[in-house]
Amino acid sequence: MKTLTLCLAGCGAAILLGLAPWSAANAQSDTAPAVSAVHGDWTLGQREDWLSTQMDKSLANGSLDRAEFNRARLEMDHLRQEESRTRHDGGGQLTPNQNSEFEARLDTMAAKIHWANMTTYTRPW
Repeated sequence: MKTLTLCLAGCGAAILLGLAPWSAANAQSDTAPAVSAVHGDWTLGQREDWLSTQMDKSLANGSLDRAEFNRARLEMDHLRQEESRTRHDGGGQLTPNQNSEFEARLDTMAAKIHWANMTTYTRPW
């Protein structure tokens, strides 16, 4: 019984180690554009930068109050930190699923900001 357990554990470890090169080969690099039908050829970083710039402009022109700006900035900072940690854990890359998840979270965050739905702030992607 002990031999069978060790054999199964060894086979499981071999399978997991065999999948590591596959996941690295299918991951998205830090600089590769995240192309999707919804977001065009905007990378996740470009979308984050655009949204951050719009938040700054909206605070400056008064269309965002300080409380809403601080909430959005905190959420943006948290998203960027989590993305950075995920990239670090993945050897500098995101898998397509991880990238899609971060894009969806960025879309949700933008939708929470009242001006993001106004025609004057149409998202370019």
